Amino acid sequence: MKIFKLACLMAMVNVIGCAPAEMDDVVVISTPYGDMTAVLYDETPLHKENFLKLAMGGMYDSVIFHRVIEKFMIQTGDLATGKLETGVKYRLDAEFMAEKYIHEKGALAAARTGDAGNPTKKSSGSQFYIVQGETFDEEGLKTRADRRHYLKVNGLFQRMLNSKKFPELTEKYNYHLERSREDSTYDFQKAQRTLIYNSMDIIEERFGNQDDPGYPDFAKEIYATKGGAPHLDAEYTVFGKVVEGLDVIDKIAAVERNRRDKPLQDIRMEMKVIPMSKSEITKKYGITYPEK
Repeated sequence: MKIFKLACLMAMVNVIGCAPAEMDDVVVISTPYGDMTAVLYDETPLHKENFLKLAMGGMYDSVIFHRVIEKFMIQTGDLATGKLETGVKYRLDAEFMAEKYIHEKGALAAARTGDAGNPTKKSSGSQFYIVQGETFDEEGLKTRADRRHYLKVNGLFQRMLNSKKFPELTEKYNYHLERSREDSTYDFQKAQRTLIYNSMDIIEERFGNQDDPGYPDFAKEIYATKGGAPHLDAEYTVFGKVVEGLDVIDKIAAVERNRRDKPLQDIRMEMKVIPMSKSEITKKYGITYPEK
């Protein structure tokens, strides 16, 4: 009987020890300047599933980096620039997690259209960018927070103008616009900014409190050391991170480009998806997964 029990116990240990590891996928983005390896986040399931579907289907193969801005980001994913010669028309609901995933260097984030025509900040179905950014001290972060706040309230202001329900605001806006057309020295951007902040009572009455929350301590440390693009936090969905090949971002960001920030020479990419156990990803890249 004791031998039988011992055999059963050993069998159970073997079964447990041979349990299949929980798997994930890493994405390798190959370019003429080298490879970048990225991990996608489980907490942004819509973006992760969509990205992997496109990557596994070869949709991103031969697509170019069509917008490159040094010390900011490199953007790609317009399928119309690849072998398919057509883009996607669908969009994805935003999945913001700025309390955990920020626009640090190497962040993968979804591109999108502006707030005025996209008030819920839905993501492009295929286009994404990889952050290069730069480092920021406390004062620099405050400036970025101010910029983030302005971009947000400007989007709300434009929605109000488009609704045609605020004729007084429209009249004031058109006054400054007309002055700028008549006088090339007139600072329309400054006038617009002043008008928007003078209209904050109306904006908040319609859309609620618009105070900017600033940046959490962990984000301040990352932006001060590793760098990134902090003004985009909570405005664009971050759904992954480059864990190898950060130098490739720097090389692509440094290429010559035209006035529309398009590289003068096409930079095309290829993608492959490689299965890897989550435990190995955590050990190798430091990515932690949410507890189930």
